[in-house]
Amino acid sequence: MSDAATPEPETSSPAAPPGGYRQALETFRLPHYGKLWGSNLVQFICFHVLFMAMQWLVTSLTDLRAGVTFLSMIQGASIAVASPFAGVVVDRYAKRNLIVLGRLGLVGVATTTALLVHAEVLEYWGLVLIGVIGGTLASVLGPATQTFVVDVVGRNRTQHAVTLNSIGSSFGTVGGAALAGVLIGVLGVVSTYLIAAVGVALSVLAVLKIPTLGRTERSERTSLARDLREGFGYVRERPALMLALLACAMAMFNGAIGPMRVIFAKYVFEAGPEGFGAMSAAHGIGTMAAAIFLTLRPPSKNFGLLISGTMFLYAVGILLFSFAFSFEYILAVELFLGVIGQAWNICAMVGFQLVVPHEMRGRVLSMVLTLAQLGFVGAGLVGLLADAVGDQLAVGIFGAIPTTLLALQLLFGWRILKQM
Repeated sequence: MSDAATPEPETSSPAAPPGGYRQALETFRLPHYGKLWGSNLVQFICFHVLFMAMQWLVTSLTDLRAGVTFLSMIQGASIAVASPFAGVVVDRYAKRNLIVLGRLGLVGVATTTALLVHAEVLEYWGLVLIGVIGGTLASVLGPATQTFVVDVVGRNRTQHAVTLNSIGSSFGTVGGAALAGVLIGVLGVVSTYLIAAVGVALSVLAVLKIPTLGRTERSERTSLARDLREGFGYVRERPALMLALLACAMAMFNGAIGPMRVIFAKYVFEAGPEGFGAMSAAHGIGTMAAAIFLTLRPPSKNFGLLISGTMFLYAVGILLFSFAFSFEYILAVELFLGVIGQAWNICAMVGFQLVVPHEMRGRVLSMVLTLAQLGFVGAGLVGLLADAVGDQLAVGIFGAIPTTLLALQLLFGWRILKQM
C-alpha cells in the first residue's frame, strides 16, 4: 500500500535542473526533507561516535592486532550476510518504521554496552556479540535510509537529495570523530556510549514527525525467496551492472583501513585518542569536501566508469596509507581517502537507484552494501598479516592487490561500464 496521507513526491515536485547550489537549496524546501536531513545528521554523528568508542574499547581488551580487526570483520560479516534479506524487507515494508526500529535498537545496544563496561563485566567475546547485533541493525538501516530519501523527495530530486544527505554524513564523520576523541579522552568510554545513545533517540523523534512512510506499492504478495531471485536475476541479465558490482566487491581490501586506523594511531604514531580522532576527522573533511562539490555538480552519466574509477583511486590511497612516514602525511592521505570514498559512495547510491526500477531499489542497494561490507574479510586478514609482517607492510599489500585488479578492469571493461 502507498502512503494515504501524503501525496507522492513524484507528482508534486518539478524536475530539478542539473547542477547548481540553487537546485540543492530548493531540495530543502520540499516538504519534510529538512527534518529528514537533520535527523540523519544527528544519527550519523552518533553512529560514528559509537563506532570509534567500540574501536577504542577493544584496544583495552586485547593487544593483538588480529583481536582488533576480528571485531570489525565479524561486524562487517553480519551486515554482509543480513543485507540481501534486509533489501527484501526494505522493498516490502514502510521504510520510516524500519528506520525508527533500527535506531531504537542502536539505542539499546549502546546503553547495554555502557552498563556492561561500567560494571566491569564486559569481556572481548561479549563485545563481539554486540558487534553482530549492531551489524544486523546496520544492514537494515543502510538501504532503508538511502531509499527513504528518494521516497521523501521523489526520483526527480534524487541526485541533489542523495548528495545533500552525503554532506550530512560527512558532517557526521567530522563531528563524530572530533566529538568521540574529546569524549573518550575526557569523559571515558561509558559516558561516550550514553551520550551517543541519547543523540540517536533524538533522531528517532525527528523521523516520527515525517508523515511519509516510504512503502512501495506491490501488485501481488510474493515469497522472500522469489523476491531474492528476482533481484539477482535482474542484475545478472545486465553486464554493466554486474561489472560495476564487481568493482564494488574490491571493498574487501578497503576493510583494512577502518581497524588499522586505530592501530596506526595508537602504536605507529602513539598519538592517543586525540590523534585517532584527528585521523578520522581528516577523513571526514575529505568526505564533506567531495559531497559539497558533487552537490553543485551531481553525477548524471557514466556511473559505471565513475564507480569503478573511484574504487581504483581508493585502492591507490590504501597503498599510500602504508608508507605513513609522518603524522602530517597520514592526515593528508586520510583527506584523500575521504574525498575518493565519498565520491564512490555518491556515484554508487545515485547511479544504482537511477538505473534500476523503483521497486527494485532496496534489493539492488542491498547488493551494493553487501559487497561494500566484504571489507570484513580484509579487516580480519589484515590483522593476522600485521601480526606476522608488520602494520605498514600489511596495509601496503592490501592496497597493491585491488589497485592492480581494478586497473585491469578499467583497461579491458570500460566499454561495458560506460553502458551503465
